[in-house]
Amino acid sequence: MLNLEELKGIAAIKNPGGDYYVSLYLNVDPVTNPNGEYMIKVRNMLKETAEGLEKPVFKKVKEDIELLENYFIAQKPQFKKSVCLITRKSGGFWKEYHMAMPVQSGVFVDKTPYLKPLFGLMDSYLRHLVLLLSKDDARMFVVHMGEILEYGEIRTPDVIGKHKKGGWFALEQDRFERHTEFHVGLHLNEVVRQLSDFVQKQGISRIVLGGPQETLSMGREKLPESLSERIIGEFTAGMYETSRQILERARPVVEAYERGEKEETVDELVTRAHKNKGAVLGMEDVVLMSGEKRIMTLLVDPSMKQEGYACVSCGALALGPENCRWCGGDMHSVNYLIDLLMEKTVENGGRVEVVPENEKLRNLGKIGAILRY
Repeated sequence: MLNLEELKGIAAIKNPGGDYYVSLYLNVDPVTNPNGEYMIKVRNMLKETAEGLEKPVFKKVKEDIELLENYFIAQKPQFKKSVCLITRKSGGFWKEYHMAMPVQSGVFVDKTPYLKPLFGLMDSYLRHLVLLLSKDDARMFVVHMGEILEYGEIRTPDVIGKHKKGGWFALEQDRFERHTEFHVGLHLNEVVRQLSDFVQKQGISRIVLGGPQETLSMGREKLPESLSERIIGEFTAGMYETSRQILERARPVVEAYERGEKEETVDELVTRAHKNKGAVLGMEDVVLMSGEKRIMTLLVDPSMKQEGYACVSCGALALGPENCRWCGGDMHSVNYLIDLLMEKTVENGGRVEVVPENEKLRNLGKIGAILRY
């Protein structure tokens, strides 16, 4: 999973020795690369990069370029939709990121790692913090693009869970309750301190609250407004469930919230399209806008299937087999036009919103785009 703090640390790397980093971004979606076709693109990109470098620079990155090509040859990694590899062999630097969304493919040679596409994914797709809370324990997770990562635990061992005897006139019970409330208060103060710091550093805007039923109301009551106003929902869970179990419990809350946001985006799309103000609906107009590189946000129903054509020269997309309207090149048929359209949108600097079960979008052709101009 992408980690904002880690990316900021990489961006701050100093390189006084004058060595170069090679950053490779590649769409490797098995749908659009059914036979490992990305290998052809990898070789072509690396070859073009090597040929375009000055000789002194090429000598410094020659081993890095070979390392990147061998990565795809020597192993059969389980890819998602895209991959980012960053290397500086002379300094023993290697970073590898697998993403669930497409990126703009390319190879970049510079004295610092090229991170713009990764920061773009962090900004475009919301990260949700899951706070699992009890009276003496707290666990923090981040959910991003369908993945979950646990970041830490805050435990206060002095909180007593049960008191068996009340003592004379319940005086011992009162003392026990005050003792418990005191330590719970200390625990929550520490949770708030670390949570506030984490939210600020990671740029988290939404929180999902989880834990035993009796602590959910406590969490909402005790968290300060700056944190409680970010809570979008809650779920019950045991404190020691696995990350996968927590993801499955949090998923419906996250999906419900994101569905509401996507409904608002669809409403904006439809309103603007009907007023002919920077939006289009239907495959024909969307494909045309893709060729003009005007798509800012592509909205598509996941059930959408479409065959079409792609230019063998420039890669432009079309619904018919006529020569490419942009470069005149020959077209070849593809049965995964939607996936290629999503990749093209990202490559041209736009973003993709997959919008499931939205009747308004389905009734208007299952696809639309909000435009840059």
